[in-house]
Amino acid sequence: MPDHATPNAALEIIRLRPADVPECIDIARRSFDYFDGDAEAVQNWFDARILNNPWQHALDGIGLGARDGGKLVAFRAMFAQPWWLEGQSTVIAFAAHTCIEPAYRGGGLGGRMIAVSRDFADLTGSTSAGHITQQIYRKLGYDAIGGEGNDFFRLRASYVGSMQSRLGAGLGRAAGMAIDAFSHSVERRLGGADGFKLESPTICSEEFDDFWSTVRDGYPSCLERSRRYLNWRLFEFPTHPLTLWALRDESGRLRGCGVWHELRYSRHVACAVLRDLFVAHGDEQSRRAFVALALRHWRELGISWVSLELASPALTRLFAAMGSEPVASRGNRYHVHAKQGLGHEVAEGWLRSGLDGDYFDTRPIDRRLP
Repeated sequence: MPDHATPNAALEIIRLRPADVPECIDIARRSFDYFDGDAEAVQNWFDARILNNPWQHALDGIGLGARDGGKLVAFRAMFAQPWWLEGQSTVIAFAAHTCIEPAYRGGGLGGRMIAVSRDFADLTGSTSAGHITQQIYRKLGYDAIGGEGNDFFRLRASYVGSMQSRLGAGLGRAAGMAIDAFSHSVERRLGGADGFKLESPTICSEEFDDFWSTVRDGYPSCLERSRRYLNWRLFEFPTHPLTLWALRDESGRLRGCGVWHELRYSRHVACAVLRDLFVAHGDEQSRRAFVALALRHWRELGISWVSLELASPALTRLFAAMGSEPVASRGNRYHVHAKQGLGHEVAEGWLRSGLDGDYFDTRPIDRRLP
């Protein structure tokens, strides 16, 4: 508790406006170790996700804050995302993070802010709930989306990096490539990708709008993947080095797209994180072709591991059939509150993606080990 012992229940909860951003930055800079005190990195996130967000005007403010005698001591950023829900376009308010000054933690302030944020929009959600926080979400009537294990998976792409770490660059590469040559069971299960190819566009053209308009009705709930959104999120105001891949068939027609980034753990060992994969709902051929081509490309890059951090019923079935290893999680990653309630089909068919929310991505992640 603070020195003057102000009960957290007595703090004033307010709607945050753009003018409050400098105070939010100061709290975030002190609250998260990975910022290393870098106020500019946090400012860049607010600039991209809040202040230059084309959909933010649909919300009343940029988040919630708590003030003690006029001083901001906590905030919960709420940024707008365009959403396709039961055949209609809407805007969902995602909570990026809840940051609380150390002296004010442990007194229920976080729970109060989660409760108040239910009314921030008709549909509010969080993609970064911790295990303890999840109990608060359930108590407050949020819907848990996805299974207890998160439906995330992991698989091996190549042994080259691991062998180089053990045997040295030359011998390790030879040994790793030999192992890789006999370790293509995943691709065999996927059935190949004849006639398909992956491209890496640096801007999304009108064909992405055409594709989105054509396939969106197959999903009861998913993030909008229009040209406007993808360009804003990935190219115009990026907060993390993400790569977009477009999947094309032999006629050159766009059949899907995906987004990934690389985590490097050491000089030789890296992980590719697949954060998004979007194809027509029933187009299993394109879904399998994308994954097969992506694995082939990652192996060529020397990527050791692949983390599949997205989920839907179709994706979960595919990743399990590939023999991927389930990544255990303590509870649900997503919690959503809808004023009108969520239908069973919406909750069960939710396409969860690493583009939902933002995790306070602020700069390249380079977790190099000594």
